[in-house]
Amino acid sequence: MIIPYALSFKIKSLQATTSTLLRGGLGNMGTPTPMQPEKSLILYEFEACPYSRRVREVMTQLNLDYESRPSPHRGHVYRDELKKLSGKKQVPFLIDENTDDKIVDSQAIIEHLFVHYSKKGETPEKYQKTTGDNATLTNKVASIASMMRGVKAVHPKKNKARGKPDELLHLYGFEASPFCRLVREKLSTLEVGYINHNVAREQIEDIGVFGKRLKLGKYKPIKGGKREHIMKEDMPGKLQFPYLVDPNTDTEMFESQDIIDYLVKTYG
Repeated sequence: MIIPYALSFKIKSLQATTSTLLRGGLGNMGTPTPMQPEKSLILYEFEACPYSRRVREVMTQLNLDYESRPSPHRGHVYRDELKKLSGKKQVPFLIDENTDDKIVDSQAIIEHLFVHYSKKGETPEKYQKTTGDNATLTNKVASIASMMRGVKAVHPKKNKARGKPDELLHLYGFEASPFCRLVREKLSTLEVGYINHNVAREQIEDIGVFGKRLKLGKYKPIKGGKREHIMKEDMPGKLQFPYLVDPNTDTEMFESQDIIDYLVKTYG
């Protein structure tokens, strides 16, 4: 049975939403005033990896931007260089040129991020052990709920022949957004590197569904916060996610389904 494309996308959206619910809100809220390092953090990961997700959730909580180098199974674009750098193909793998650190293992990465890029400079209790944030249970179930999309590279030989884009793409969003998740899944399977601009929710007024916010009236981001800055500088007058910028084709676009179609057409 062939499922119509529009229906297939709705099913995937529901699965992605289920994954978000299973994580209990992690990767949703974040600080309005992040301690963004001077040099970009580099993360080798892939979307469906539960341990990569732990790191991405913390990145959202700290509201840090980073360079994602998707390294799914069967992939070559970044996965081959990952082995050269770390001696194995294990993800997540973080490179922090600000502290001259290269770190394997999600727990070690999380502790590094909190120590260097949180206001208190220490790891919260629930993140002090691998099981503290339900990584070994709900995180794995969350990957299954999304049908393990983003685990394997699609057409790895074709991806390798295409190589890396001349310039990195830019994706604005936050980890818990099911619509951002769908775009990240596609970037992962296509092995397309990008700068992930975390735009975490900073206050209750930022929470909403399908463009409708919980608080009525004109939306006002926290003054001096990251959302306010992005609204003024990067997305004038509008905050909607996911938002993709591809400098290679001078493309800027909203709507997850349109972005996915574009990625397949351009890099698939």
